[in-house]
Amino acid sequence: MQQRERGSAVGLLVGGVGGTALGLVLATLLAAKPAEAATPDEKLNYLVDLLTALMPVLAEVAEGQTALNLSLQQWLATQGIELEPGIEVTIKTQWLAQDPEEIYNNNIRSIGTFPTDRMISWTRGKRLVLKVESSLDQAIQIQLVGNIDEDMALAAPINGPLACGANGNITVGPAWDDWHPFIGALITTAVAPTTGILKIRTVIQE
Repeated sequence: MQQRERGSAVGLLVGGVGGTALGLVLATLLAAKPAEAATPDEKLNYLVDLLTALMPVLAEVAEGQTALNLSLQQWLATQGIELEPGIEVTIKTQWLAQDPEEIYNNNIRSIGTFPTDRMISWTRGKRLVLKVESSLDQAIQIQLVGNIDEDMALAAPINGPLACGANGNITVGPAWDDWHPFIGALITTAVAPTTGILKIRTVIQE
């Protein structure tokens, strides 16, 4: 009887969680924690109910996933519930794209190499894409650079330069092995453009 009532309560909690704070969810589950003298089956059922209730909540939280996972493990430990060695819990979240950020917007009119106005922070997120939109009447080259600090002057090149033709548009997406906390780009012109604007925007997928 107790098991069925606890399952119903968890079902109601999951159905109405919506924008409920994670702390409220944990507090509700804590109230349903079985007594110390409960049987192993009751404790296991509680753990299953706990994970069932938490997974929909955590699925809505993309940012800070690592911290939340650690907090969940610590909280389970404080309740005397430990996962046996060899048991792995995976929490899946949606991959959501952040809003585009502009890192360069200039009407280049000379020959040279020009850094982006700033570097993009890639300290959080799974993927990063740079979109190069050029209305310049001359071809350019885009060299991706990365650094462990937000410093373009000391940034190192990532792979080789990519060509972007006159009035061209390209995207640049660094691979997993190319990860750096901060990403920027160098723009090189071999012939001075006479018209047009170069714009570079970035999008990070959380």
